[in-house]
Amino acid sequence: MSDLAVTRTVARVELDANAVLKQAWRLYKRLFTRSLLMGGVIFGALHLIEALARGSRSNLTLGLLTIVLALAGIALLQGGLVEIVRGLHVDGNDDASAAEALGRASGRVLKLVRLSLLSGLGVGLGFLLFVVPGLVLMTRWAVAVPVAMLEDGNARDALRRSRAIVSGNGWNVFKVLFAVGALTLAVAIPLSFVAAGHGLFGWWVSSTVASMLTAPYSAHALTVVYYALGEPDRPVILDPGQRWQSIWNEQDAQSPGEAPSILDEYERKFDEHNKQWDR
Repeated sequence: MSDLAVTRTVARVELDANAVLKQAWRLYKRLFTRSLLMGGVIFGALHLIEALARGSRSNLTLGLLTIVLALAGIALLQGGLVEIVRGLHVDGNDDASAAEALGRASGRVLKLVRLSLLSGLGVGLGFLLFVVPGLVLMTRWAVAVPVAMLEDGNARDALRRSRAIVSGNGWNVFKVLFAVGALTLAVAIPLSFVAAGHGLFGWWVSSTVASMLTAPYSAHALTVVYYALGEPDRPVILDPGQRWQSIWNEQDAQSPGEAPSILDEYERKFDEHNKQWDR
């Protein structure tokens, strides 16, 4: 794990859950076409494999393959969406295509899969222990995927870092998770009723459409939480072409018409003397 991931501190601010959801909606609309395309390709394939597994219940190998591919596919989608938002956060540009974003995320897909396994086992065990521990872990690890994509370290480090970022804002982060979950159900339930009676094909269509519509918004919301808590003084989305400058960059930057400083003058004279000695 890098020194940055270990020593980086988190400024304590109060998260505004409503502001997070609005910002996520802004991202969702801006990146709608690419998000829909990425979600359609990944969930279309995953749900097709799951439909085949349902049709052959005795095939244990296909069932296990479905679980593994689901973990990898969902992790790849989340990572790709985080990568696109990263461009918006750095300089306001979202030039990465759907294929490019997924390609960049594929470099960390094993890390994301390990993260999904660890968090899934932890949250699942927590839900078995009277539900509340599962909700607590789900909240603490809410931004582990953005951490895994944007920071160094392994899957365990991402879980620890997520806990540090969320600390002090657990209730507000839970409100974001609750709103995202409610939205997902609001989309999935009507589609499932429409598909009822149409067999595996109907299930495949409804499940794919529901997932490709809701999963990107969920990913955007958690990425916004990551930036809002990890870098509270910086906008989550910059205007196109705008780069965020820290106070140190502003002090060091020199306008084209500005006279050279005393230090610049000394450096120039030093270089001249060096040239004379080298002759």
